[in-house]
Amino acid sequence: FSWEAGKHGILTLPEKKIEGKKFRGFSFASIPSEGKLILGTRTGKAKSSYKAALLSMNAGEKVQLRGPMGGFVIQDQTSPMVFIASGVGITPYRALLKALEHDISRPIELVYASRQYYLFGDEIQIIADANSKIKIHKTHDTAETKAKIESLVKKYSNTAYYYISGAPSMIQSTKKDIKAQGVRAKRIISDEFLGY
Repeated sequence: FSWEAGKHGILTLPEKKIEGKKFRGFSFASIPSEGKLILGTRTGKAKSSYKAALLSMNAGEKVQLRGPMGGFVIQDQTSPMVFIASGVGITPYRALLKALEHDISRPIELVYASRQYYLFGDEIQIIADANSKIKIHKTHDTAETKAKIESLVKKYSNTAYYYISGAPSMIQSTKKDIKAQGVRAKRIISDEFLGY
């Protein structure tokens, strides 16, 4: 099994009894050279039947994975890249940053919005610290996040690709704001997290 950074798959748990939706989409947080497939997820206070089953699994139990799929991948070898993540939407960026950790040909800037915990925060900071072309901007609220995105759009305009990953409402509002600053739709790539 191999995949490209930024891809995702559909995971089912064939040996578990699950009420409701029996599958979920998960972005891949790792790259093939790491020798393992890492998935990122979160749970709320009330876990779905699927999430409770997933979290109860032991090593050796079977899962089924359909994929890899999706277009949330590196578009070219030269364009600046602006990554925008909200919460668990950071998952595909861990893989993208691992794939790009030695790329010094273009600027890569990540705006990472979270109110509390920054998933993969230490790992991605280590990548950024070792590559002067990669910048991490951690934000804590909507106003701070919007201001940072606006400044990056002014800086790069249509020379960059803008990647947006998170909840559908966050993606739609961010796309709208970026387009309002004159960025063409083909320069915006999104990865929606449709449910947990």
